[in-house]
Amino acid sequence: MNVRLIPILLLATGSAALAQQQGKDAPVKAQPAEETAAKAIQQVEIKAQVEEYDPRRDDTASKTVLTNAEIMKYGDTNVFDVLKRAPGVTVVGNSIRMRGLGNYTQILVNGERPPPGFSLDNLPPEQIEKIEVIRAASAEYSMQAIAGTINIVLKKVVAKAQRDVRLSINHGDNQRDGLFLGTLADRTGNLSWFLNTVLGRNLRQTPGRGRDNFTTPQGTVVQLRDWRRLNRNDGTFAGLQPRLSWKLPGDDQLLLSGYAQFLRSGGDSVYHYDVPIGSFGSPDYVDYRSGNAGRSAFYGAEANWIAKLKGGKLDAKIGVSRSHSTNDSRSLASTVDRVVELRRDADTSSDASTVSSTGKYTRSLFDGHALAAGWEINRQESEDDILRVEGILGTAPRNIPEHFKPRVLRYAAYAQDEWNVTKNWSVYLGARWEAIRTDSEGTGLDATRSRNHVLSPVAQTLYKFPDKSGRQLRLALTRTYKAPTMQQLTARRYEAIENTRFNPDSSGNPDLQPELANGIDLTYEHFFAPSALFSVGTSQRRIRDYIRTRLTQDARGLWLNQPLNDGNATVRTLDFELKLPLKLLLKDGPNVDLRASVNRNWSQVETVPGPQNRLDQQVPLSANLGIDYRADRHNVGTSFAYRQGTPVRTSAEQTIRLFQRRDLDAYWLYKYTPGVQLRVSANNLLGEDNDGFSCYEDANGVSRQTSRTPDSVRIGANLELKF
Repeated sequence: MNVRLIPILLLATGSAALAQQQGKDAPVKAQPAEETAAKAIQQVEIKAQVEEYDPRRDDTASKTVLTNAEIMKYGDTNVFDVLKRAPGVTVVGNSIRMRGLGNYTQILVNGERPPPGFSLDNLPPEQIEKIEVIRAASAEYSMQAIAGTINIVLKKVVAKAQRDVRLSINHGDNQRDGLFLGTLADRTGNLSWFLNTVLGRNLRQTPGRGRDNFTTPQGTVVQLRDWRRLNRNDGTFAGLQPRLSWKLPGDDQLLLSGYAQFLRSGGDSVYHYDVPIGSFGSPDYVDYRSGNAGRSAFYGAEANWIAKLKGGKLDAKIGVSRSHSTNDSRSLASTVDRVVELRRDADTSSDASTVSSTGKYTRSLFDGHALAAGWEINRQESEDDILRVEGILGTAPRNIPEHFKPRVLRYAAYAQDEWNVTKNWSVYLGARWEAIRTDSEGTGLDATRSRNHVLSPVAQTLYKFPDKSGRQLRLALTRTYKAPTMQQLTARRYEAIENTRFNPDSSGNPDLQPELANGIDLTYEHFFAPSALFSVGTSQRRIRDYIRTRLTQDARGLWLNQPLNDGNATVRTLDFELKLPLKLLLKDGPNVDLRASVNRNWSQVETVPGPQNRLDQQVPLSANLGIDYRADRHNVGTSFAYRQGTPVRTSAEQTIRLFQRRDLDAYWLYKYTPGVQLRVSANNLLGEDNDGFSCYEDANGVSRQTSRTPDSVRIGANLELKF
């Protein structure tokens, strides 16, 4: 039904009901028509409320949307802390995972892959409009989403004037952060504009300790060393995000937007080893000192034209970006009493550029059909120049110049149809053809070339039970894939400072093929009251041509990691989510919202012997619990995120361990005036540290490495001013 007709129908219905009631109660004496009309007008009260559109509930293609208010709730300074509270998402360090899988989760910014040089680490949550968590792939986005897609949508032009400033500080034992962010936005006639600026500084000091040992098959420890580490890093970054929007004749729109990031960073590291048993090299270096200084700049611009065309709508974009970075690193390794000192320096200059075009044409054809077709073209080119200097102090050093130039071309076309078969049943059908071409050349390397393409059909359906019960079922059938990265394809070798089983060199494999996955998702949802939801879902992904990393020793005896296609893998999940306003249980209770989600994940790699032969170091169980209280001037909330630990067997010889993690966060928001509010937050209230363990066992014996990185409670304050 046309929304514009609702007020008219309500008015007609109300007037008819009023007339009927007056007919029953009217006295016999007639009254003038003007007086009757006046009284009727005084008595009529019309109340209408159009049901709010909710993409989680109403879209055939399932997605969960985190609004800007939810993103800002806990005063987070980065997108990783925001997402660790999102249902169905697990964060391990800076790895964002759906279904417990990091390498199989697609991260997009405004529906596209971030270009080289764009940093999520320095993207403040204040610049984000919303975050879409998409569990089942859709043809509109790249189908490189075996685990799912996280789409980060940056702020666009606002409908009203906006002038605000945010000041934020965070403090912990090992880190300090400061952030300034300002926004200006306004509209003049058919022109609106938006400008967002950010300036920040962060300081990190990360201590750590651990132990390495090697045991023979007879149980004799022949190598043992304890180590201590201290990393110090500081960074200053700035960002600028301008956007202009023109409303053209015929309701067309032209949007011009830009983005710039600047980063200046530096740091140093100190390692010391105590070696009571055996030796770990010849010579045996026991002290490592290193320092680095880097600068980077990223620029991007985009033009977006939205126009009515032949009964439909065309949304076309063209974008360009460029980045430049330099990094100077210095390292010195020395034996006991600095008898021998090894110098390893590297000066790196990197340039990258991207040109992209995307488009989507939508039109309603036939009854209940919404058709769309589109394209995507993306070309990336990088160029790295490195000058390495190596040698023992007191001897002539070796100067090693290196040059690498990889290129990636992606192009895709897709079509999709969303069909409302009945009032309660809708179907989504789509297909996307996507191709990737990679070329790489470099100093001392053979030129490599890779050509791959994938056709990915997808079908989703949504059935809503009748009588507006709020109960509904979703089913999705997908074919997704994961293409090898440029680093996995190139033959370029990255050399470790100290080559061991736990710190090997790495190189690519030009013969890699994409991983292909057939998937099914089934979800039951019940929206049983406003802001209330219960959901349970299950899924499976069957992956072939699985890419895993193999650890071997080369002809020189050096340890080397290389990727290869190696058989099949299976992923299964079970997910629960609950959102519940307390007033549903206690009619006169406080304005409290409760939320909970649990995600159970299983996976198995067929070519790796079990048990615990999990895919991509998959997290087996994660859970989120939260409670929020809202009052006129106060908002208070707390959130608890849990991640289960488990051993993971990554090959026949190598096992690592994921450790349990518990994150307890809280916030308090006080609104002094409509334009002034203060947000105080606390993260990692349990003071959880970060532990690590890895083991490599073969016929020669067992190598083990354990580590611990201390963490601490972090307190933050965020002052928000609106003018």
